[in-house]
Amino acid sequence: MSEAPSLTEACSVCGSSLEYLDRAVGAVCTLCGTAESGHVRCPEGHYLCEACHGRGVEALIRGTLLESKETVPTRLAEELLELPQLPMLGCEHALIAGGALMASLRNRGLGVSQAHVDEVLVRSKRQAVGAYCGLTGVCGVVPALGACYSVLVGGQCGKGPETRGAMELVSRLAAVTAAEADPGCCKAFVRTALIATELYLEEKLGIAATEPVAAVCAHSDRHPHGCRGPLCSYHPEADKKARPISPTSQGGPMMTSQTGGTEHPSTATHAQDRYDEFFEFAYADGALDRRTKILIALGAGLGAGCAP
Repeated sequence: MSEAPSLTEACSVCGSSLEYLDRAVGAVCTLCGTAESGHVRCPEGHYLCEACHGRGVEALIRGTLLESKETVPTRLAEELLELPQLPMLGCEHALIAGGALMASLRNRGLGVSQAHVDEVLVRSKRQAVGAYCGLTGVCGVVPALGACYSVLVGGQCGKGPETRGAMELVSRLAAVTAAEADPGCCKAFVRTALIATELYLEEKLGIAATEPVAAVCAHSDRHPHGCRGPLCSYHPEADKKARPISPTSQGGPMMTSQTGGTEHPSTATHAQDRYDEFFEFAYADGALDRRTKILIALGAGLGAGCAP
């Protein structure tokens, strides 16, 4: 079968706007014939399975990661984000996030091998599924970077501290990507989550965070759901005086001034800190243990009609 034209904003076959479904439907991949259920389809009847979405770009990502000597993950990620074959949206971005981080650590001589890079890519593909950010609330970039931490510390099922560390990172990344989710952009998720992950690795493992590049997105006109515009920190018209370049370890933004100096964290960050203190105090073991208190809170929320 001949190659589909390079249409990376909508249907890769005909260019039509895609339909995003709230229930899975049976579909057959237009390129390879695989039959499966899916949540994204073309109104003209075209459908691409996960393996064929962004066909060929994964090999380009892997090749770039293998050959790169870059030691700054955000800079390597920017190089990969400019691949013309990369879809505007899609879980290829998860490979970019995890791959850029691990390849840069490899290039810094920190004991990370190409086998470690490859393992992160394998794990990322298992949990990064197209459109599932909207269906489950988890962007594929998040578990991809969680996989990086797990590989670095030798995490496995049954290893408590290692698993807990990966889960703590993932919880932070869920928060920083959620802040970008209006409507959501894979490229913004990669940029923000990489910065937050480097800070976490510095905090937990002593791996010094690199200075993130000041990314300015050149793809705002390609977003099929509508770019956030200047509300996105990476938009060309975003306020340069208040561009968040490095989320703090608590998940709040640390601002940079025009002179490059760091300003005080935002009011939102202070509020989050106070909430975290209250949460830990309220759920500390006492007459009831922490687990029981959380279950009671969950039951009260459900009883009040709040869906988790």
